[in-house]
Amino acid sequence: MKQLLSHRCCFAILLAIATATGVDFPGFAQNEAQQLRDIMQRLDALQQRYSAAVSELEAIRKTSFGGDTHNVIALTNQIEQFQKQGNYGAAVTPSRDLVAIAERVLGPHHPTLAAALNNLAVTYKELGNFSEAIPLYQRSLAIREKALGANHPDVATSLNNLANLYTDQGNYGEALPLYQRALRIREQALGKNHPDVGLSVHNLAVMYHLQGSLTTALPLYQGSLGLLEPALGAEHPLVATVLNNLAELYRAQGNYGAALPLYQRSLTNREKVLGTDHPDVATSLNNLAELYRVQGNYGAALPLYERSIALRQRTLGGDHPYLALSLASLAKAYWAQGKISEALTALNRALEIEEVNLSRNLVVGSEEYKRNYLATFQDSTNTAISFHLQGNPQNPAVANLALTTILRRKGRLLDVLAATISRLRNQLDASAQQQLDELIRVRTQIASLTFVRDRPPPASQMSQLQQRANQLEAQLVSQNANFRLELTPVTLGVVQQAIPANAVLLEFIEYVPYNPKTNRWEAPRYAVYALKNSGAPQWRDLGTVAELNTIIQAARQRMADPRLPATVTKPSLKAAYGRLLAPLEPFLEGSTHLLVAPDGQLNTLSFEALVDRQDRYLVQSYTITLLTSGRDLLRLQQRGKPANPPLVVGNPTFSQGSGRALAGSQRGVNPRSLDLRSLTFTELPGTATEVKTLSTLLPQAQVLTGRDATETAIKQTHRPRVLHLATHGFFLERPSVSPQVLQNTRGLNAYAPFGGENPLLRSGLALAGFNQRQSGVDDGVLTAFEVSGLNLDGTELVVMSACDTGRGDILNGDGVYGLRRAFTLAGARTQVGSLWKVDDTTTQRLMVAFYQNLAAGKGRSEALRQAQLQFMNDPSKQIPYFWAAFVSSGDWRPLP
Repeated sequence: MKQLLSHRCCFAILLAIATATGVDFPGFAQNEAQQLRDIMQRLDALQQRYSAAVSELEAIRKTSFGGDTHNVIALTNQIEQFQKQGNYGAAVTPSRDLVAIAERVLGPHHPTLAAALNNLAVTYKELGNFSEAIPLYQRSLAIREKALGANHPDVATSLNNLANLYTDQGNYGEALPLYQRALRIREQALGKNHPDVGLSVHNLAVMYHLQGSLTTALPLYQGSLGLLEPALGAEHPLVATVLNNLAELYRAQGNYGAALPLYQRSLTNREKVLGTDHPDVATSLNNLAELYRVQGNYGAALPLYERSIALRQRTLGGDHPYLALSLASLAKAYWAQGKISEALTALNRALEIEEVNLSRNLVVGSEEYKRNYLATFQDSTNTAISFHLQGNPQNPAVANLALTTILRRKGRLLDVLAATISRLRNQLDASAQQQLDELIRVRTQIASLTFVRDRPPPASQMSQLQQRANQLEAQLVSQNANFRLELTPVTLGVVQQAIPANAVLLEFIEYVPYNPKTNRWEAPRYAVYALKNSGAPQWRDLGTVAELNTIIQAARQRMADPRLPATVTKPSLKAAYGRLLAPLEPFLEGSTHLLVAPDGQLNTLSFEALVDRQDRYLVQSYTITLLTSGRDLLRLQQRGKPANPPLVVGNPTFSQGSGRALAGSQRGVNPRSLDLRSLTFTELPGTATEVKTLSTLLPQAQVLTGRDATETAIKQTHRPRVLHLATHGFFLERPSVSPQVLQNTRGLNAYAPFGGENPLLRSGLALAGFNQRQSGVDDGVLTAFEVSGLNLDGTELVVMSACDTGRGDILNGDGVYGLRRAFTLAGARTQVGSLWKVDDTTTQRLMVAFYQNLAAGKGRSEALRQAQLQFMNDPSKQIPYFWAAFVSSGDWRPLP
């Protein structure tokens, strides 16, 4: 039996489209979208279960294995028995043995080997071990395409299997074209009335369902059932699954009376056909419990949850993702009843299981893949925070659970990628090194085409290049066992030990509150958790995102405006301080160092420029260091390789050419996306003085200026102890993209949060030859996308002495996508960058003072602070615009 597209998948695909495009589908209000996200987490994934695996095993049994035939039959019978029981853990070893025999006897390209690989992949997927399943599915698909042809029904099965796995990990942009291709193959090969095509009709019903066209979806559901039920039988497990999803439609309508008998019939059929101890029965029990829970009938829901949890643990194991979903739902039921202790136990266990699966499955795939997988955990993160701040704000155990969840998940993608890239860079064999070199070349080509002078490249060409880059990245990760090394486990205690004695960690978070009694998600809010190296954390809910963003925007606009006197700027800066930090003043007392991990629009603020109740700028009282998350502290405890001498790059010769020239008083520009194609820059006199002075403060430094300050020279430099870049910087605001364009590009999935564009292509630095797009063998536009491929392991400090180098697109929970992030991925421990346009002469003076302080042995953050305080003593430079633009992130300690 071929794979059935999951209901969970279709909910998620349409939600991704709605989020990416900003389109409001008919009847698809924001609160309904949040409800559907919650439903999506609970739906049966409609996997092929044992029936598809059995069909693969039957094909294997029909193949002659010579003297190994008897052993193969015994193995397939054993695997079939385990899979019918839902005992996938026991099926792993015989499934591996079967693959080994098939490859040894039949060779690496035989269709029966593809069946054995697919069977093993199904086993791993059912166990939630996606990282093991992915390469097996991919290899099975490749063998079938080559041996059977691109349009064979077995190829459609492999496509659906792989798409279903991508769906489970939230990679809907990867899954959707695979599903579409599988549907075309089935229609052509099997006919439009075939039951497998009927399953795809059901999928269309789900998509109409999500668009709010329930009257259109209902007859499609019924037509699909009309095809499947006669073909498979009224009691077939897949028919039971379709009944379950038809019940979901009625539940979405609030028609609980129509939903209930369908849920009950689905459960009855599964118990009768599969037995009462099968995992699919646990799914029906869980979904029926969910219906009762949303109706407020907790007495009926709780025993069903308990049966489902016991069954899932017994059949799937104690760390299966489905078990986590049941436990999380049980926690919501307990919470709604005021049974806080029971809810805490269940939620804590659910989150621990999710942590196991995050650690297991983030070791493979591209950045896009990992980002989308992490996004599937957002609801449980919001639930944990809501359980504390909205439900139990005075409960320390609940507070610890919420903060631990934030530390484990906020900034995790950056942490995982940085560790992965470091291993990739330092532990590859010759073959993998060739793949890495190709990946760097492809990324350079993408960046060059983005800013080509004459005309933009075809969208299809860019899409193909991005797809190739993702493939290379995924292959490098999956083919190297060293990537499976675990990161340091993140616990509250471990993070706390990494906080300096004089410091406070301020972990800001944007979250979506959940109400268990109404089963609804409410307007997003900001919160902050404060933690010292000993003692209990403190916390404050700060208010709605809409309200706080207005205050944040006003403060940022005033601190970045050189025309406004302090009397005009300070009221807004006081207002921001009053909402963000004043509530924590008693906890901050006695500390001198703030480790600030912003979220959302807080990333646009210079915290140094906030004004406290004593009318003092925060920089006058505290050293301030930015982090993506408190988990950064664990990465910063690890040291890189010994570094090479410093590299100072500045005063590039841009070469005047045609186009619009800029005055040389500022170190950057902020055009719309396509304007940069015709833009030219003039030289910056201040950078010449800056570089000359720094060459005396860093006597061992290599200095590149004029025509030598090329993009190619920077890319060829490995691990300088300090990298200083004094030039023009740019940050391009997100372009407007039509919903139609988004839906027609693969960027829908990969970069949906950023308007369908790779945000690292919209920030960067201008180097020698920029105006003619010729800089060594490169184009002179060093984008953040290319920076992330530099080798800066061991680099202690990167200073981006240019405009807007601390800016970028913001992804809640994952920081700023721009140069700062790129240099972190490249291996740099500390980054100094700017949050707005900076004056050339002022920047030169600030940088010289900063390096003088470093030479005197001051810490990196404190050296910047002292330079800023020095400017504040100049009556002509006292407003934040002149001294507060540059911020320090990462390691704050003195240079070793």
